[in-house]
This record gives sequence, structure tokens and C-alpha cells, in this order.
Amino acid sequence: MMKKKNILWYSRQHGAIRGPFTGSVITNDIIIGRLSMSDEVSPDQKNWQIILTVPDLHPQTSNNDLEKAKRHLDERNGFDRRLQNAADQVAKRRVKDRRTDEDKFDIYRRQLRTKLMLKFRQQKPLLFWPLVATFSVLSIITVLALIFPKKLPISLADCLAPAAPEVNWSNCLKPRLNLQNKDLTNSQLRNSQLIGSNFMNTTFTGSDLAYADLRFTNLNYSQLQNTILLGSNLKNADLSYADLTNADLSYTDLTNANLGGSKLDNARFGNAIWIDGQLCAPQSIGQCITDDSQDP
Repeated sequence: MMKKKNILWYSRQHGAIRGPFTGSVITNDIIIGRLSMSDEVSPDQKNWQIILTVPDLHPQTSNNDLEKAKRHLDERNGFDRRLQNAADQVAKRRVKDRRTDEDKFDIYRRQLRTKLMLKFRQQKPLLFWPLVATFSVLSIITVLALIFPKKLPISLADCLAPAAPEVNWSNCLKPRLNLQNKDLTNSQLRNSQLIGSNFMNTTFTGSDLAYADLRFTNLNYSQLQNTILLGSNLKNADLSYADLTNADLSYTDLTNANLGGSKLDNARFGNAIWIDGQLCAPQSIGQCITDDSQDP
């Protein structure tokens, strides 16, 4: 007897020939009722045998296992329109259908499985677009973060920290400091009390000195480019030969300050009190524009 795994079989049912198929396909057709034991098989379409006489093609399972295998192999969805809408004449022709009749429970089970599969397939596209939207938002945030980077938060003030670039002495009481020739680039000195200190030739480039009390300080030859001196008190301060290029001195009090030889290119003096006590016009840039200077 030829083994079913080494031969291809043709099946003949009510005169209709199908194939060739492997032995396992023939066996599966028997399990799901597509073929019966009274149907015929042949390896060459010449010598036909009833399936009942070919043991190698018989399902090798018990009755319980046979039912499980049948449910597993059955690919019908339970909603076959032919079964729902067939006319009586067509129904009569189906008496010889390739599969055996099935009970209502099997049909219900198949319909339930089909509904679950359809529901799962419908959820796939629903999940796709939220993922696309999430990825797009994250991409936009990343691009914006690269184009418009946010500055890191400024560290808290440390009044005991040594003089150094980027030191934070905001709101600190530090009068009469002697910091000649020091580098305080990009330091935070906002609202600090620095009365009578010596900052000769000290670098403050890019520093924030807004609202600082700088009365009687020595700032001659100091580097104050791009500094913020908004609202600071510079009464009697010595700013001779200091570089104030692009500095913001709006609303400062410069009464009796010494600006001899200082560099004032693009320095802003809007609403500042000038060395002679006069109020500078809001548009004062590079110099203090007073009422006297505007007279014809």
C-alpha cells in the first residue's frame, strides 16, 4: 500500500473529478465532510478505489478529536448567502452538496467566529491613524525643540559663590567688593547691592545688572557690552573708558556719574536720568537726548 505522503490523489464524487491533492488534503476533506467514505480516489485517474478501502486516507482520530479537527479546519463563515437565499430548486440540488448537513450550533459557532475576526480586522485601521498622529506630533515637537531650543532654567542665587563667569548673585548684599580685573561674563547680578565696589577692568559682557545698586562703584575700563542695566542706580559711579556697546541703560540713574571716554555705541538711555539730572528721551540711543538738545 502506498503511503499517503508519497502520492498525489484525485478524488471523484458524483462523477466530478478534482485534484491532484496530497493525502493530508484528502483526509482533511473527509474530516469536514467534503468527501465521504463512499467517494472514490485514484493516483492516476484510471484505477479508482472507494475511500473506505484506502486506510491511509482515513482520519486517525477519535470521535471527540474528529469533531475538534472538523471545527478547526472548517473555513466557512456561517453567513453563506447561498444558504440564506437559495431557492427551493437550488436547495434540492444541494442534497448532493460536497459537505454534510450541520446543526444550528455549528452554524452559530461559525458566525460568532466570523464576527470576532471581522471586528479584529476593523480595529487594525482604527489603531493605524492614532499611531500616525502620535508619531507626527512627536516629530513636530522634536523639530521645534531643535529649531527653537529653550534655555535651561537659571540656577538659584548663591551669594557665597566665588566671582566667576555665570555666577548668580541676584538679590545679594555684597557692598564694597574688590573684584578688579575679574571675569563675570553672563553673570546674574539682578537687584544686587554692590555699593562702593571696585570693578575696574572687570568683564560683565552679557550680564544682567538690572535694578542693581551701583552707587559710588568703580567701573572704569570695565567691559559692559550687551549688559542689562535697566533701572540700576549708577549715581556717582565711575564709568570712564568703560565699553557700554549695546548695553541697556533705560531708566537708570546716572546723576553725577563719570562717562568720560566711555564707548556708548547703540547704548540705550531711554527715560534714564542723565549725569546733569535731566531726563533722557525714550528714543535716546548712543547718547542722552534731552529737551535742551532738541531745541533749535
